[in-house]
Amino acid sequence: MSCSLWYHLQALRHLYVLAAEPRLLVPVDVDTNTPCYALLEVTYKGTQWYEQTKEELMAPTLLPELHLLKQIKVKGPRYWELLIDLSKGTQHLKSILSKDGVLYVKLRAGQLSYKEDPMGWQSLLAQTVANRNSEARAFKPETISAFTSDPALLSFAEYFCKPTVNMGQKQEILDLFSSVLYECVTQETPEMLPAYIAMDQAVRRLGRREMSETSELWQIKLVLEFFSSRSHQERMQNYPKRGLFMNSEFLPVVKCSIDNTLDQWLQAGGDVCVHAYLSGQPCDEAQLGMLACFLVYHSVPAPQHLPSVGLEGSTSFAELLFKFKQLKMPVRALLRLAPLLLGNPQPMVM
Repeated sequence: MSCSLWYHLQALRHLYVLAAEPRLLVPVDVDTNTPCYALLEVTYKGTQWYEQTKEELMAPTLLPELHLLKQIKVKGPRYWELLIDLSKGTQHLKSILSKDGVLYVKLRAGQLSYKEDPMGWQSLLAQTVANRNSEARAFKPETISAFTSDPALLSFAEYFCKPTVNMGQKQEILDLFSSVLYECVTQETPEMLPAYIAMDQAVRRLGRREMSETSELWQIKLVLEFFSSRSHQERMQNYPKRGLFMNSEFLPVVKCSIDNTLDQWLQAGGDVCVHAYLSGQPCDEAQLGMLACFLVYHSVPAPQHLPSVGLEGSTSFAELLFKFKQLKMPVRALLRLAPLLLGNPQPMVM
């Protein structure tokens, strides 16, 4: 080729750029939406010159030529494994690479990113604590940083799980929040933390008789009914802890608190209001809020749907059960109403 300045490779450089393909892969944490380091396992196709082989790469990285690859896998233990099978086509990977190479990954419970924990020592500590049930009882909010780096969870542990003199929080509330936080982090359900807190606040408002509407109690009732349903119990026997989005130990406490609050209201004069409702008589307006909660929680039907035959005068629980049979009223609700209709001052429990 001539060395004259009239001839150069500028045109060939343009062709090289046009022929290049994007191969930069950048992992991004799906929770924080920030780039992160992730370990990749790249599998090469076997050829006449070499057998199928694997190689580990730390992303962000520039991938080998795509036609040489068989599959790419995000390797654990820090992140959930993710497999891209190129033997079924490269269109999915090319689509990712064409969009700045962003590949979303998710941290496992008890793991920190390579930037925050390069050697994995804190992650190993969290794994040890998470796998010992006895440690769950003694979980301290100070150790939450070994489980997660989520600012929202760290702030929650700082302000709601540590005893402070100024706030005057009771120890039982701190223990509850700590156990709920531990459950959400170790079971990888941090999005359920607001639901736990909302249920606890609703139960406490009911205990103070400050619940102005019954929508929250409806939601709690649906959750309790779902977890006590036969289909859910059978599912949990066949697939233990699969898809369990809420701690099974938390719900019995909620149910017991609601039952105790409503029973105390009955014993404090609420039985008169319930009796007036069942007989179609007006009741004290100051009791209407708690009456509505009682009716909703125990599935007591509206007056127009009550049995046409008289409820009073029944002599046995079996007779009441027969009268309410068509309404498909829960037995536990009848057990609460039976003392009012049978003249027994003590509420029946189940």
